Amino acid sequence: MLNPGFSVHPNNFSSLMLFGLSLTNYALMYWANIFLARHLTIGAFGDYSVAISIVTLLSTLATLGLEKYALRLVSLYIERKNWPRLRGFWLFSLRTIILFSILLMGLLSLGLGAFLPLHKTDYHAVTIVYSGFLPVIALCLFLVEVITVYGVRILAFALYRFFLPAVFLLLITGLHNFQFELTAVSAVLCFGIAWCLTLILMIITARAASPRALRQAEANSKGRRWWLINSLPLLLSSVMMTVLTSAGIIILEVLHPSQAVVGTYAVAMKTSALISLIGTSTNRYYLPMLVVLLERKDQRGIKALLDKRMRLIAGFIAVFLSIIGVWGQEILDLFGSDFSQGYQALFITTTGAAFSTLFSDSPYYLQFMGRNRVVVSLMSFATVSMIGLSYMLGSYYGATGVALAYAIPTMLLFVSLKWLANRHMRNLFGK
Repeated sequence: MLNPGFSVHPNNFSSLMLFGLSLTNYALMYWANIFLARHLTIGAFGDYSVAISIVTLLSTLATLGLEKYALRLVSLYIERKNWPRLRGFWLFSLRTIILFSILLMGLLSLGLGAFLPLHKTDYHAVTIVYSGFLPVIALCLFLVEVITVYGVRILAFALYRFFLPAVFLLLITGLHNFQFELTAVSAVLCFGIAWCLTLILMIITARAASPRALRQAEANSKGRRWWLINSLPLLLSSVMMTVLTSAGIIILEVLHPSQAVVGTYAVAMKTSALISLIGTSTNRYYLPMLVVLLERKDQRGIKALLDKRMRLIAGFIAVFLSIIGVWGQEILDLFGSDFSQGYQALFITTTGAAFSTLFSDSPYYLQFMGRNRVVVSLMSFATVSMIGLSYMLGSYYGATGVALAYAIPTMLLFVSLKWLANRHMRNLFGK
């Protein structure tokens, strides 16, 4: 049975609010990173950036793709009013994510202990400390998707995009103002505490926003194996995207340990991240609508939805690329003189991020339509290419080389995915 109460028409107010929250998130995190870059040594800022990148990658693994699968499955269960199955999926996902996060924490500790001494690198205590918050981070990533599908998108985004970075910024500036030592370890501890407070509010919100029928239903977890099987392609594509955006920092740390090149590339990626942030934010808003429109086989509605998303993001990208082109050097100077040589890397990474954001709906559409193999294959090829190019170009050209290694495979990947998605849609509705 269809759920006529589910709105598949994005309204301008909600779109504007989500856009504003994304900008606020970017501003707060950018301010936090400028503050850390100015108050940490260049080596400590590099260690902090590496820790964030490693745990970001692990948090993508820890969800097992269940958070992205929730965008589809929770939407369909609500659409069909299948409350027992929805409750079963909810409980199964929470337990699985917690257990797998704990497993990854143990594997990381063992892996760093074995890997780093081989490369004559100090043991990164900051990475181990931050990884202790991995279960909390992974649960937040899952809950923000579920809360979004429940219909309280603005509140979900306010917690994730405003409350989390605001608390983090308050904690690190508070340490400095009260004359406590600000180190890479204390910085990630502040970030972890912010994640914990966000999780508490997300749990309260998820419980309050969930349909009453769901809370009264008895869980039906039959077919748990299929939930995992269907989420794994989404996990693989998410991991590949995380590697594309995060691996460069880790590779530069291996090639140029404790040098300014690591921090320079990290600053370039953090600056270009605003475009990617807009992409993920709009996807959380539009994808549940896309799922329901596909379920209803509404060709006109699908085209209108995707066209509206494209116009919104294309306009923002044009403005942001212009700002980077004109004032990119001045933006880098905010971080200090150690990062002033990163303009080329900044412009290159921003261009790559623009392509991935503009067409970021394409892999989800293809996977929702069962084209998992082609999406995962293309993303895997792009990721392997990026890693190989990063080692080759990063050795000689530092941050600029790794920026090229990120941008070229990313642009080719998302142009290909968009072409495949358009062709599939034409074939689907052309019959």
